[in-house]
Amino acid sequence: MRRFLLVLTIAFFFHLLGGCEPIPVANPPSPPSYPSADAGTPPPPPQPANAPSPGGQPQPQPTGSRRGQYVWDKMMEGVAMGGAIGGPYGAGGGMILGLIVGLLTADSHLAQLNAQIQSEQAKDKELEAQIEQEMARQRELEAQLGGSGAPGEPKAAEKPEPTRPAREVKGEAKVAQRSESSELASLGKKEIPTTPSSAPFKNVEIRDINGDGIPDLWIYYNPLKPGEMVRQEEATKGDGRVDSWSYFKDGKLVRREVDTKGSGRPDTAYYYETNQLVREERDENGDGSVSYRAIYQNDRIARVEKDTDRDGRIDLWIYYDTAKDKAAVMKEEKDLNGDGAVDIWSYYEAGRLLRRDVNAVGLDYLLRQEKRPSDPPAPPSPS
Repeated sequence: MRRFLLVLTIAFFFHLLGGCEPIPVANPPSPPSYPSADAGTPPPPPQPANAPSPGGQPQPQPTGSRRGQYVWDKMMEGVAMGGAIGGPYGAGGGMILGLIVGLLTADSHLAQLNAQIQSEQAKDKELEAQIEQEMARQRELEAQLGGSGAPGEPKAAEKPEPTRPAREVKGEAKVAQRSESSELASLGKKEIPTTPSSAPFKNVEIRDINGDGIPDLWIYYNPLKPGEMVRQEEATKGDGRVDSWSYFKDGKLVRREVDTKGSGRPDTAYYYETNQLVREERDENGDGSVSYRAIYQNDRIARVEKDTDRDGRIDLWIYYDTAKDKAAVMKEEKDLNGDGAVDIWSYYEAGRLLRRDVNAVGLDYLLRQEKRPSDPPAPPSPS
């Protein structure tokens, strides 16, 4: 096995020596030639032996040294992989496999490498052409700027400027550079005459209603539809603190929130449809939940819902007769045990109790509370 590896190694080195290119021998430098007396232009500088021809890129060719280095790298990869798997014998086998793979794939690898080099050279050439084109355009613009000044126009005497910090000078240089670039970019463009525009539209209007110098009304308009209100804030007490918020849709009032307790947040809300009040909600306990709700029909109160035990759930419903001018109670429903179902019904006429109905749950609750269902309660008020 060792003899075989030795023979294989010797054959490999002979292969490398046979594939290497001979070293080029440089000719001795010739004495420099001087231009004759009648010569118009000096001779061109000497070009190196491997310089590319004008108008073309150097075409790298696969050499024997690159080929041998590639084969050697593959052999070392095979030795490392085979040694890790099978020890010394595996290393020998890996070297043989690496040699075979390297010899078979050397040409394609070098061809791919040459193609990548040529592609990068083409990109560099294209980039240099673009840079040269941009520099030519800048020179043309600078020439236009230089020729635009009126000849013979005297220049004002320059006054020496006081010494300023380097940071300020650097910042001014950057601003000047940006303005110069924008000036250059604007050359050759036709200026469009601008017409004087009207005053800019403001979507917020601030008013002082009571004339004390403190704003107490803020009106917000729709930015897309000037003149159409979307929100209004008001300080009704004249202290500059907003305590009323009104919201509009299509220019019509849809909701108004009021801070009646001076806490800085609304506790009463009024809802409108076609500019008519349809619902009122209150947070009388300050816990964030509605404890009073009133329903209106044709601007008259029709029903009131209340949370009498402050558990966050409505347990009292009062119905009013909307056909009469004054608010008159027609019926009252009560949830006695807090399960959300009505347990007792009371009917009124002209402010007097006519009849009361109680279900089994309500009757049991009243008996445990030592109350009788016939006790005439006082008629509830709408507020």
